[in-house]
Amino acid sequence: MYTELPEKSEYSRREYAQAIERIARDGFSFSEKASSVLPLAKALGAPLDTKPTDTPTFSQEYVGRDEMCEIFRLRINAMPGLPFYGLMFVPHNAPSPVPLCIAAHGYLGTPELMYGMHGKNGYSGIIQRLLEKKTAVFAPQLLLWNCGFNPAKPHYETVYNRTELDKKLKAYDSGINALEIFCILRSIDALSKISALDLSELGVCGMSYGAFLTLRAMALDTRIRRGYFMSCFDGGIDPRFPEWRFRDGYRSFRDGELAAMCVPRKVFVEVGRYDDIFPPEGAKREAECAASAYNHAGSEDSFIFNIWDGGHIVNPQSPGVKFLTNV
Repeated sequence: MYTELPEKSEYSRREYAQAIERIARDGFSFSEKASSVLPLAKALGAPLDTKPTDTPTFSQEYVGRDEMCEIFRLRINAMPGLPFYGLMFVPHNAPSPVPLCIAAHGYLGTPELMYGMHGKNGYSGIIQRLLEKKTAVFAPQLLLWNCGFNPAKPHYETVYNRTELDKKLKAYDSGINALEIFCILRSIDALSKISALDLSELGVCGMSYGAFLTLRAMALDTRIRRGYFMSCFDGGIDPRFPEWRFRDGYRSFRDGELAAMCVPRKVFVEVGRYDDIFPPEGAKREAECAASAYNHAGSEDSFIFNIWDGGHIVNPQSPGVKFLTNV
């Protein structure tokens, strides 16, 4: 499998973090509020509640290839002054156009780590398993990498403080999660213009914090047809993550409510029986809420909840990949 030193991609993390710091300092003065938006978008705030702009442009850098795929690093101009990076994995000998899935890493992760380019991880080869199904994968870089939080995990040089940035962004009726969900949705805008990709059955998957973000993206955007959310479905409000709360004056939606917003699209939630970060009890409660909404709509087969015999990692034998690819 392809590997590279973390230093090779450090420029992308540095540029992204610096852009978010500028926005946290200067706000969204260039964005005009939309007259009508979904309640979730309004509660999360800018830029999700602003008027849409033109399709974002993007550029690509060829990274390399291995026995499974070719790898490109994309730079998507999510909005003026905000470059959003990610890795695109394109399987060899895939049909044209090739189906696409967006795969989001969790806390202390990077797309490189998710693929195994930077060493051991808890993602259980999920990108590789999607590639085996002849599905292209876009793995975005979120402001979650390890810059000294955990000495046992791969370390990255660019330093940030997500909680402090969120406080500053909320002063502009925004928030760090609103900004990153917006970037994920803008990535769909950009990728939808690539004729070699098929987004008709677009899937998203996320591990831990990546599940938190992609679930909300799916609740906001019906272009996402399938979602596989792992190791994080216990409510959406957690004192360890103060940035999870919505901005002042708005109630924070729970995970079960967010999954209900995806009806009748297909949702698969999976949590570990021995997960010590997000124990499964909360997920059981939220799953009951989501299942009730799916049952009421006559779409009970479109919501799956599974507790597997593992911890806070991706289930290495999960049917979630088959669920995402319908293969």
